[in-house]
Amino acid sequence: MKLVRKVIIALVILTILLVLYITSLVILPKKVNEILIDISKGESAQAIAEKLYEKNVIHSKRVFYLYVKFTNLDKTLSFGKYHFSGKLSLPDVVKIIKFGKVVLRKVTIPEGLTVKKTAKVLSQYGFVDQNKFIVLCNDSLFAMKLTGFSVPSLEGFLYPETYHFPYEVSEQYIIKTLVQEFFSQTQSFDFVPNRDLDFYETLVLASIVEREARYRDEQPTIASVYLNRIKYNYKLQADPTVAYALELEGKIRKKIYYRDLKIDSPFNTYKNYGLPPTPICSPAISAIQAVLEPTETDFFFFFANGSGRHEFNQTYQQHINQQNTINK
Repeated sequence: MKLVRKVIIALVILTILLVLYITSLVILPKKVNEILIDISKGESAQAIAEKLYEKNVIHSKRVFYLYVKFTNLDKTLSFGKYHFSGKLSLPDVVKIIKFGKVVLRKVTIPEGLTVKKTAKVLSQYGFVDQNKFIVLCNDSLFAMKLTGFSVPSLEGFLYPETYHFPYEVSEQYIIKTLVQEFFSQTQSFDFVPNRDLDFYETLVLASIVEREARYRDEQPTIASVYLNRIKYNYKLQADPTVAYALELEGKIRKKIYYRDLKIDSPFNTYKNYGLPPTPICSPAISAIQAVLEPTETDFFFFFANGSGRHEFNQTYQQHINQQNTINK
């Protein structure tokens, strides 16, 4: 009898502990990193539980499934995109899926924008606080966390694309999405050093090519000019780098003047040899591809001919002569 009694007591204790454990998994909040989850139409409660668990939104997929089954909520879970963030208990998560469907709005980030101009676009659509966005992008620790590289900022990594965001998401989430899109778009690229350029230097040069070329078919030729100048230790003398240096000082120029070429800045490639310290914008895939696979040329000079196109030359004298001919 004593043995039976001990077994019964043990079973009761185990049952109580199990109930307490399951209850804790239901009521104790879980810290959820900001995330959007898409639940498809017709997706079962079990499949939803699996998805939430994989995305680290719930403590236990089994407890989630049992909870919605026993509370008869499994048939009320709706499909759509849902925003999860902060400390959420299991009932909180279920409530979001039941009532919190997210409405997304579209925003397009054009090619060739700087961090500041990207922040302005997103701010105009009401998605971010402009200053907070800029501060985060210039946080080197945050940049390293997102890119895996020791870079001073996220300049160059905010991939130009059309995105859909809810208004509720944070600046961190939007920045993370843009950076993830950059790596998604470039994952198939072979960044083996090309003509002595490493990954980051390739991105820096691609940003200059992006700002120089109005037409994409000219990008590989423009890239070849800069690569030739780097190879033979010529200054790049790229107007867009001067424009970027001026922008950092709050001066916006549609046209660069000779006086601007004297600006004292590490981004001024008329005064400094080599590449600037960071990208000067976020380039599109085509510009990065142009640097990785440039046209083979012996050009060292080019200038805009007034139609949006460029004229390319091998020598400085040819460069000057052709400019004089076109300007007559």
